Amino acid sequence: MTDLLLIETGSGGDLVLAGSDLVGISGLENQPYLAQFSGDGNNWINALLISDPVIQFSSTTEQALKDNPLSSAGRVNIQNAMLADLQYLTADGTTVSVTATITKPNRLDVAININGKLFYYQWNPYIGFLKYSI
Repeated sequence: MTDLLLIETGSGGDLVLAGSDLVGISGLENQPYLAQFSGDGNNWINALLISDPVIQFSSTTEQALKDNPLSSAGRVNIQNAMLADLQYLTADGTTVSVTATITKPNRLDVAININGKLFYYQWNPYIGFLKYSI
């Protein structure tokens, strides 16, 4: 499947540019974004593409990032929310792991491994995304 790369930048999602070209993908690259930043299910992707409420995206990660302080307990809650949002991928045997690490007082580093492919981002509770890479 071919798609355009989406990332969360604090404004509801953005397409990624490489120079003046849109970045294309052919794998699971959009899954962390769609699974973790789809809010309560009332979003454009569900309204436009997915009519069956059973399979619509509805995330807990975004709210967990807002509700939990960057502390030991907050990190665990955030990491658990991320993993829960990505569990739908495991139905077909896909392996998923999430590691969230507090690296500075206001920075959470997140590493998501999906079938050996690493997705990485840095989160600041006051700014939002600091960095996103695949």
